[in-house]
Amino acid sequence: MNNIFQVIQVNSALIILVLIILVILLLLAQFILYRRFKEVSRRYKLLTRGPNGADLEQILQQYAGDVKKLEKGEEELRVQQERLKEQVAECVHNLGLVRFNAFDNMGSDLSFSLAMLDRRGDGVVLTGLYGRDETRLYAKPIRKGTSDYSLTQEEIKAVQISLEKI
Repeated sequence: MNNIFQVIQVNSALIILVLIILVILLLLAQFILYRRFKEVSRRYKLLTRGPNGADLEQILQQYAGDVKKLEKGEEELRVQQERLKEQVAECVHNLGLVRFNAFDNMGSDLSFSLAMLDRRGDGVVLTGLYGRDETRLYAKPIRKGTSDYSLTQEEIKAVQISLEKI
């Protein structure tokens, strides 16, 4: 143990010099780390501060609210789309027209049968019979491609033409 104290006494100046250099290096490292921390801290503050001075939490809350509004708007649009699909299904989509000569003594195909049906096959068939002195128009309801009233061959053909287009 005495030997250790003698070595320390003989080399005390060298040991102090090494310790001073070590302290200086530690202080230099501390200074470098402090500057890097300040730079990272400055960047973090810039990141968390949004436009108008809002912090990151406020920005995220605002975005979450915006997403909820968009989801609500999307649901409203989906409901409206379903309503429109139902309305479109009830609209007249396809026409079936057959022109014919109702009377043998007439020269042209001036009579007609016009089927106006929706996608379900519901609608009406109109038949116009042209004669020299008068024209008569008849309407017969159509449900799912058929009618409770008797249909002429021309009316049946007009309904078939309309149903083929559906």
